[in-house]
Amino acid sequence: MRKVTILLIMLMMLASSWNAFAQLSGTKTIPGDYATITLAVSDLNTLGVGTGGVTFNIAAGFTESITAPIAITATGATDKPIVFRLDPSTPGTNPKVTRTDLGAFLPTTLGAQGDAVIIIDGGDYITFDKIDVAASDVNAGIEYGYYLRRASTTDGCKNVTIKNAVITMQKGVSNYVAGIYSSNNDVTSLVSSATGIILTSTGGRTENLTITGNTIQNVFAGIVLRGYNHNTYPYNMLDQNVVVGAPGAGNTVLNYAGNSANSSYGVYLIYQTSPTVSYNTINNVGGGGANATSTLYGIFMSSSSTGGNFVANNNALTLGQGSTSGAQGIYVAPTCPSVTISNNTFAFGTFASTSSSNLIYCSNNSPNITVDGNSTVGTITKTGAGSLNGYYNFGTPVGGIVSINNNNFSNIVLTGASTFYGIQHYTSNTSLMSITNNTVSNITAGTSAVYGIFQGYGAAGSTVNGNNVFGISSAGIIYGLYLGSNTAPVSLNAYNNKVYSLSSTGANAVYGIYNVLGTLNNIYKNKVYDISGSNAGSLVYGIYIAAGTTTNVYNNLIGDLRTPAANAALTIAGIYLAGSSFTN
Repeated sequence: MRKVTILLIMLMMLASSWNAFAQLSGTKTIPGDYATITLAVSDLNTLGVGTGGVTFNIAAGFTESITAPIAITATGATDKPIVFRLDPSTPGTNPKVTRTDLGAFLPTTLGAQGDAVIIIDGGDYITFDKIDVAASDVNAGIEYGYYLRRASTTDGCKNVTIKNAVITMQKGVSNYVAGIYSSNNDVTSLVSSATGIILTSTGGRTENLTITGNTIQNVFAGIVLRGYNHNTYPYNMLDQNVVVGAPGAGNTVLNYAGNSANSSYGVYLIYQTSPTVSYNTINNVGGGGANATSTLYGIFMSSSSTGGNFVANNNALTLGQGSTSGAQGIYVAPTCPSVTISNNTFAFGTFASTSSSNLIYCSNNSPNITVDGNSTVGTITKTGAGSLNGYYNFGTPVGGIVSINNNNFSNIVLTGASTFYGIQHYTSNTSLMSITNNTVSNITAGTSAVYGIFQGYGAAGSTVNGNNVFGISSAGIIYGLYLGSNTAPVSLNAYNNKVYSLSSTGANAVYGIYNVLGTLNNIYKNKVYDISGSNAGSLVYGIYIAAGTTTNVYNNLIGDLRTPAANAALTIAGIYLAGSSFTN
């Protein structure tokens, strides 16, 4: 009996030793240790990851064709990372995995269960570096290049990196093809819904997902990031800390949209906390793409996200809109503690929209907003009716600080009946506003109103200063600076602004600075000049005070106001006081 016991113990020790040895660790080569990535992943899923993790070095130029997804169910850890990468010892063309079949799923909405080239099921500490993926069937049967799913209600993907890949899909006429999709699905989720599963712990959320340096092309949507709809404070089961693009490693999204009547997106985020979208190039007509045939978004942050901060910096967006639907460059709808949108550039190709469009749309209740250093590139020509805004906000935040500084929205031609706002911040009067050193210039409109800068509200101490508004022409009414609101008072200091070269060809007024409902406004040290109206019904005002309690207007330079064709009693005024309750 004793010998039998010893023998059993020895066998158990041997089995334990074999299991530990069987786990994958160190460096493996493909081809070499494994003939294909599929075989390597199969072993990884079966044996798991050993001490120190495992790195699969894949030879330059390696190609693999598959007719089913490569699905990773194994998971790494901090000290056991899983890495698939181009072999650094044989630099050259990225390895490429191509899915050649039609797929097994038929999704009916963007983000539903679908087919993919590579799937990560709840995996942690997994990196794909320079591993290209593609779908070859032109019938768009494969929806996703890289597809992240939950393993369960308590097991999401964490610390996953996808970088330096070329992802080439086949969108055909499908609304549902995306280059990279991080979902709220698990393996049992439906093809008819993107809602996915109901998380029961923070372990189920996706967090620390990094997507950098990729080129994504021939898709309906570039990058789609969908968390769980946790709508109860503190919202801690929303996805966390997603990074899309980084300095020197931005993603490039080309040839998206243009293939269906559904809204399309360069980067789409919903149910996220603290995402960063920066240094990306987003161009729906680039790489062989076509103008959009529906509402078009460059970067879209859904209102169904909350908590944390949102950052969109240093992105270059080029949008082509061929339909009557709107185009939105950066669209931010949720209420976040802070929103930062800075140093982004905007260009348009064809822009036929007759719907409201915005370069930056920030209609939310976020108390702290920074919009800084954004600019247009080249000339933007909008041929349809419908308003166009450089920056727009119509939320109702409580308190906070709003800084709209150093932006340049210029060289815009509106051939239809399109109202234009260079900057429009029409929000709560409890926010401390700073609109400083912006330029709105060279705006040519048709018959609609043009507002250079519209500052609708502001807590005491708000400022509009150092801005340059010039080169505006329209047959409609023109406002260089519009300060205040018809529904609530504004309290601010407007100074050191330059407003000049405004000209109207219609029977409308041209206002250098227009102020309404001020509780305590100081308008001083502004330069307002070269303002004209060429119509017989034109009216020209340097500074126009519509109403207010106390408005101090002093030390302004006003000159060269002209209405050569008008013959009414009062067609020009340097300073016009329309109300009676003023101190001048």
